[in-house]
Amino acid sequence: MTVTYLKKAPRRAVSDATETRETVQKILSEIEAGGEPAALDYAAKFDRYDGNVVLTRDEIDAAAASLDQRVKDDIRFAHDNVRRFAEAQLKTVGDFQTEIRPGLTLGQKAIPCRAAGCYAPGGRYSHVASALMTVTTARVAGCGHVSVCSPPRPGVGVHPAIVYTADLCGADQILALGGVQG
Repeated sequence: MTVTYLKKAPRRAVSDATETRETVQKILSEIEAGGEPAALDYAAKFDRYDGNVVLTRDEIDAAAASLDQRVKDDIRFAHDNVRRFAEAQLKTVGDFQTEIRPGLTLGQKAIPCRAAGCYAPGGRYSHVASALMTVTTARVAGCGHVSVCSPPRPGVGVHPAIVYTADLCGADQILALGGVQG
């Protein structure tokens, strides 16, 4: 059977990632040394966005208000399906213990993380699926605090559908942070 490709990425020569690795290491070292102010400086440089990094309740509500009701209904429908599946899946991950040999008991215990960090890509195309899948499953799993980062667009901010979705799914904090926009 012959394979026909609808799309095919061109082959590229393998490149040396040394320069990239050095650049990333420099950035990470500067953020480690400079803390949050250094991270915010890099966010301003890379994202070219000067709005709030941590979205306020008013900004979240404005994003929701800007969306058509049909979009919100579709997101709610998808969220309900993802949540139901995650709840059913969670039931399959049970705690147990068993005595392998006399005096040797082994087992597992599912313990949710205290916090989860989620990333919702929002570059050239913004898709809500990442926010749906990561925030919802973290909430169902019992994580105590869920933060979401999504790259802001210069002068605009995070795509309203991603903001709405992250909020609907239970994010405690939504950050306009996370990627270079083209």
